[in-house]
Amino acid sequence: MEIIQTENINFRNKIIALYLETFSSGQSEQYIDSTEISRYIDGFFVDGKIIIAHSSNHLEGVLLYGQLNKDQLLPNKIKDNFQLEKCLYIAEIMVSEEFRGKGIGTQLIRSFFENADKEQYSDVFIRVWDENLAALSLYEKMGFQTVSSMNQKKIKADKSGTFDMKKIYLHKKLV
Repeated sequence: MEIIQTENINFRNKIIALYLETFSSGQSEQYIDSTEISRYIDGFFVDGKIIIAHSSNHLEGVLLYGQLNKDQLLPNKIKDNFQLEKCLYIAEIMVSEEFRGKGIGTQLIRSFFENADKEQYSDVFIRVWDENLAALSLYEKMGFQTVSSMNQKKIKADKSGTFDMKKIYLHKKLV
């Protein structure tokens, strides 16, 4: 397996497929508009960074990040207590189901910390669903600490209504 930071648009469709695999099934199953997701992923090719874990023809995992001020749901507690222009935001960490439990998420986060511009940025944030205990545990083991939370309304996969996801914001210094 190789972990690289990339701008290679050839990975686009595999990243979109991994996003759909990760967030439209299982415990967090929700309705996902594939056109909206395509635009979302494309934004990281233009105004963000992408770190991938891949081997031969398999995209094993992806970490997407950018500037924190791009997070439109950012709680006031964070806005009021941090210099947003000096903060990065890990928007997504996705690992293909067949490769979970093999340390890929840890390796993606380590690669992020190796590649992050520590001269320009001082802090990093990540947001996670409070019921995603595996991810929450990983982030805490990597040194992230809870700083805030918020509720996000999501559409159920069968479109029969909505549900609230409590999202936790975690923070870590880059230095």
